[in-house]
Amino acid sequence: MNSRKYCWLTALLLCLPLFIYGQRTDFSGLKIFINPGHGGHDSDDRHMIATDFWESEGNLSKGLFLRDLLQARGATVHMSRITNYTSDDLKLSVIAEMANQANVDFFLSIHSNGFDGTRNQPLVLFRGYDNSPVFPAAKTMAQILWEKLYEKSNCWTHSFQWVKGDWTFYPEWGDKVGLGVLRTLAMPGVLSEGSFHDYVPEGWRLRNENHLHHEAWAMLRALQQHFNVAVEPTGIIAGTVRDELTAPPYYFGPGTRDQHIPINGATVTLMPDNRTIITDDLNNGFFMFDSLPPGNYEVIVSGMDDFYNDTLSASVIAGKTTLIDFLPSFDTARVPLVVRHLPATSDSLSFNQSFIFTFNVPMDREAVQSALIFEPAADVRYEWDDKSKVLTVTPQTGFASKTTYLIRLTTDATSLWDVHLQEEYQVSFVTKARPKLVIEKLWPAGNNTGITLYPRITVRFDAPLDQASASAGIRLLDSQSAPLTKRSEIFTSDGGKGSYSFELTAPLQLNTSYHIEIDASVKDVAGVTLGEAVNATFTTRTKAYQTGHVVETFDNIGAFWDPEASGSTVGTDNPMTTFTASNSVYKTNPPAGQLNYLFTGSDGGVCRVFNTSKPTIGSSTSLQFAMWVYGDLSNNYLEYWFYSPGSVNQIVTAATINWAGWDLIAIPFSSIGGTGEWQYHSIVVVQNTNGLRSGTMYFDDAMVISPTGIEEQANDDMELTVYPNPVRDEGRINFFLQSAGQVEIDLFSSDGHLTANLFTGTMEAGAHTLPWNPSPAITPGSYTLRLTCRPAGKGVWRHESRRWVVLR
Repeated sequence: MNSRKYCWLTALLLCLPLFIYGQRTDFSGLKIFINPGHGGHDSDDRHMIATDFWESEGNLSKGLFLRDLLQARGATVHMSRITNYTSDDLKLSVIAEMANQANVDFFLSIHSNGFDGTRNQPLVLFRGYDNSPVFPAAKTMAQILWEKLYEKSNCWTHSFQWVKGDWTFYPEWGDKVGLGVLRTLAMPGVLSEGSFHDYVPEGWRLRNENHLHHEAWAMLRALQQHFNVAVEPTGIIAGTVRDELTAPPYYFGPGTRDQHIPINGATVTLMPDNRTIITDDLNNGFFMFDSLPPGNYEVIVSGMDDFYNDTLSASVIAGKTTLIDFLPSFDTARVPLVVRHLPATSDSLSFNQSFIFTFNVPMDREAVQSALIFEPAADVRYEWDDKSKVLTVTPQTGFASKTTYLIRLTTDATSLWDVHLQEEYQVSFVTKARPKLVIEKLWPAGNNTGITLYPRITVRFDAPLDQASASAGIRLLDSQSAPLTKRSEIFTSDGGKGSYSFELTAPLQLNTSYHIEIDASVKDVAGVTLGEAVNATFTTRTKAYQTGHVVETFDNIGAFWDPEASGSTVGTDNPMTTFTASNSVYKTNPPAGQLNYLFTGSDGGVCRVFNTSKPTIGSSTSLQFAMWVYGDLSNNYLEYWFYSPGSVNQIVTAATINWAGWDLIAIPFSSIGGTGEWQYHSIVVVQNTNGLRSGTMYFDDAMVISPTGIEEQANDDMELTVYPNPVRDEGRINFFLQSAGQVEIDLFSSDGHLTANLFTGTMEAGAHTLPWNPSPAITPGSYTLRLTCRPAGKGVWRHESRRWVVLR
């Protein structure tokens, strides 16, 4: 044998015991610092409206469970916070100094991620460049942690290993700036973005405590491997119960397991341990059994309406998670039944009454519709829920007045698996008398002021219209009673109701009265007339529209995500909810952005359009952000979303969509949360319980405006007065709030520039008096005092202003 080779082999054999016996049995002697990111639901926290998930809550739950796991295995654990209050949201430099003073061996910052709602994968960051870490051990740990995070789930949209140095990942922050929480650490540390909370399926999973604890187990395994601690002697079985027949109503990654909606309330039993978990009601279907000795197990799912019980086998390996997903079979032999119909009453129903039939199993839609017979015959339309279990039947033109109807659902109706209804189901009802056509909505209504110069005059009726009578009998007159020329006349018929709307060939004039005139002869398709003439006078806005620096033209529609891919969108019909280019309806130059939306429920819907270009709009609170918006009179809420530095989402309710046609919808920069350079990134329509479930809106030329003057607005609700006027040394501001909310009081010079902020904060409902003593910096002259308020909760900013002269 070669002597040199023999010596090398001997040395290796002598070293082997060092590798074997150098392995730690636990974490004794090791100190770990855990930083659950954010805290206190503050402005830098991230709240996902679609799932009501707060990142600070998820981070803390993971961190506390990881602490318990580590301490049970001998580690000394320090944490930056153990509660979730504002006082817990420490400065990043303070958190790093806490770790340095504790002289810990490793630092772990726990987060979840967000981008555009379409991505879900782990990301782990360390300090330094990708190939030049400040602490090489931090990069090693980052790679291990990414693998452990990836192994614990099968619901990722991307699979490449995403481990980055923070200097490389955030080049726009400057050379060697990176993450503040890692910046001054004296030991290796990483920041874990365990998953994407704005990807709605993952957002629902992050509401599940077991799912959060499962991520903590992955972090424990990574720390064990990094510090050469013995592999965990137990393993985990985890998974999801899903309905294979139904797709979620929100965005999911195409081809991923998230294409099947989770089942709430399923009972999952582990045998032979006889441990049981019931999946929660938070749309994740997740279950986890931890601390299992290696071996073979059976997992049984039961207790699900409409599904057969199912059993899967699983083998547990020490230090690993075994992932299993249930796709239980539907009980196809069940006999279909009508378990409920609405309305329950049958007497004096409206001529356009809808009927809702709920079945116990998914139905064959065509078979049911063919088997549904009205006597006497009626022209109806059908609408099904996504599970084909709820059918809504609505008359197209309305039922006859004072008539008895019988609805028969014959035994030709079948389930999706061709099982017939066993006996005919019948419903009878009587319609009430209908003496005249009724106007349900007129816009602009009588005595409305401040109306846009580009309105779509809209009249909604309780029945579909005879188009000839409506076109001839509904007109807009100017102040001289001359009819204005119409264009873009539109008739709609939906749900037994009808509407008529039109635009004008030229914009209206400022501060001018106009008159809507509707003849008594206007009739519906059944010949029922209005019976009496209707008149309404409104007045246009008093101030000309301002122009500004356009930051988004909507010319590149490819820069916008469709609502279903934008994240935070929930409760919409995906195929019917789209954002496209409009070359026919636009304000300045084509194209404009066209949003078609359909909410699937009566409340809770959110429709977001994300702008990937995220234009920067500035930081000065004296400016305004404005956009041309074509309203659809839906009474839903319009929101503008912004990022403040650090990609912290800031939401501003811009308006209630209570107008039709083009209007410039502006909000003050001072209403945007956070500070620093803001970026506009999303248009959002939020469903109002009193709003329409569907609509079409258009958007054009988002801009930044520097106000050149403040329009004095009369608003009796707020009763704003200033005294004395003129004022020399001591003044008072009196106003009334209908409800508690946010309040801002600003003083503007005659050229529209912000001179002073007199109050920013919250106030209770009722009368208020605010004293004001003009400082020497306030030069004599004419000023405008503006009161801005928004009710607590969902609401819009309202403004009222008064001229105030300062003398010396």
